[in-house]
Amino acid sequence: MVAMEAMTNAGRHDVLAASKMLGMILKFCQPEIGKVPEIIKYIYRNMSSFTEATAQETIKRVIHLLAENYTDEVILTLFEIDSWRGAHKPWEILASFPKGYEVIMEHLLQRLTARRRSWAQEPRGGVEISPLIATRALRELLLEPSQRVEVHAFFSPLFVALLLQASSLLGAGATEAFWGQQHLADWTDPVSCTVEALRTLMTSAGYGDHVSYIEKLGGWELLASPERHLEGVALLARAMVTKNCWHSCPIFGLVVGILQDLDHENHLTALTFMTELLQCPDVAAMVDKVMLRILASWLQCEEPAAVKLLLRAVEVFVKHGNMGKQLRALQPYVLNCCYSADGGVVAETFQLLRYLVEHLTWQDSSSFLIQLAFTLGPFLEEESEHLRLEAFEVYGAVLAKVRRRVLVFPLKHQVLNLLVLLVLHLEDVSVHVAQISRPALCHTATILGWWKLRVIFAKKDVWTILRALLEQEASKALWFLKQSVTLFKSPQAPIRQAAVWFAGQIIQTLSTEEAREAEDAYTALRCMRGDPDPMVSSLATQTFYVLEAMGTRPVTTPTSCFCCRRPRRGYF
Repeated sequence: MVAMEAMTNAGRHDVLAASKMLGMILKFCQPEIGKVPEIIKYIYRNMSSFTEATAQETIKRVIHLLAENYTDEVILTLFEIDSWRGAHKPWEILASFPKGYEVIMEHLLQRLTARRRSWAQEPRGGVEISPLIATRALRELLLEPSQRVEVHAFFSPLFVALLLQASSLLGAGATEAFWGQQHLADWTDPVSCTVEALRTLMTSAGYGDHVSYIEKLGGWELLASPERHLEGVALLARAMVTKNCWHSCPIFGLVVGILQDLDHENHLTALTFMTELLQCPDVAAMVDKVMLRILASWLQCEEPAAVKLLLRAVEVFVKHGNMGKQLRALQPYVLNCCYSADGGVVAETFQLLRYLVEHLTWQDSSSFLIQLAFTLGPFLEEESEHLRLEAFEVYGAVLAKVRRRVLVFPLKHQVLNLLVLLVLHLEDVSVHVAQISRPALCHTATILGWWKLRVIFAKKDVWTILRALLEQEASKALWFLKQSVTLFKSPQAPIRQAAVWFAGQIIQTLSTEEAREAEDAYTALRCMRGDPDPMVSSLATQTFYVLEAMGTRPVTTPTSCFCCRRPRRGYF
């Protein structure tokens, strides 16, 4: 302090001597300075008095040395100086030296990335700055037009830190612990402060056109909105892709690193940003085995919003057209999403599956398409009309990929196993499902080589088709009977009615030996006499009496019957 006072002296020799003395102190001593705020304030109060070039350089060195070693105290003091009337720009000198600028940036980044659990533990006396104060300090430094290289070096981690900080604030509110020191109470709210710092960071890094583009689309307002924050996050990422942001790849790497923690508080922000960034081919090319394991882990989580974002990421992989290896690694996890307890996830999964089937080739994805055909079976009988329609559309798309030469076991078995179901769903209460069933039947006949049946499938009604099927494929009668009995559990009365009728027709054609194998079918048919729909129960009763009269029913007395206990799965 004495040396600095001497440097304001009018005598040139005194100034030079004081500068030399202060330089020696700074060079050889590392004291625990207890009056950092006083020193900084003294310098800025007397800035105009340091007229000698040597003194000015020494003072700048003092400021930078203190900033590097007592960053928090210097920053808090500079904010206090900011409020002085007519004060010299306090941040200009701090931003003028590349090395010191880099040290300060790194320190601010550490403050921004501190875990939230430590915020409430930070001292209130001003020894350490809170994340919000670090945010404001960062913005002030970025406003100084210098050190573009250093800004680029820290751009990616600072960008991610500020984005996650905005999400944290909107998720938890602007707590007193986050606000930090009291003398900053006249600032704007923490979210606006953070978003403004993010804008300034992009502008300082040379992304002014990105900032304007986001502004035009209302992205900054969305980013600060509690209700639509994730829309703002998505828009921010899309702007980086659209405008070919150079930092997209390093930012993507940081975001994926965050997603390694499945309990991260801002995982939805990270997933949203990652999904949009994947639209960039260079970013998508970065996806390796480690990243795929992370994505697979999130596909298995129980949070619907997170799973939906991952399903969209898989769709992006398909759009790129050159990510077959990555798709094959994730396909089993996508299929598992069909069984989610959340209806929204199931609906999005089926939309993705339809998109996958349309864009995949049999040569590259035969194993997945076969597995998908088996997965779809139970969903073709879903009570939800919307989900049932989705399942039929996907199954129809799968059949369209199959050629006769590749129809071998086990796919051929599954195609035949769903044949009666397809025929009976021509009676589906949903006109759209019925419309899809007919072309699916025709394609089934084509790949099986059933040319005569194909003509019948294309034009005739359900009853004519069933008679022709039984007549021309009599060797499969027991198999068709088993399929019909399974459909006794259908939630739709018209399908149960057709199943009962077809079962009666099949049983009448069975030999004595085959009839013994059909004992369970008789039991199920007997149970159908108690069906809640009068037309079904009446048909079942009539059929049962006809079979008794013909002597085709084995004499058995079942102790119980469960065929009418139809399971219900309500997704919507």
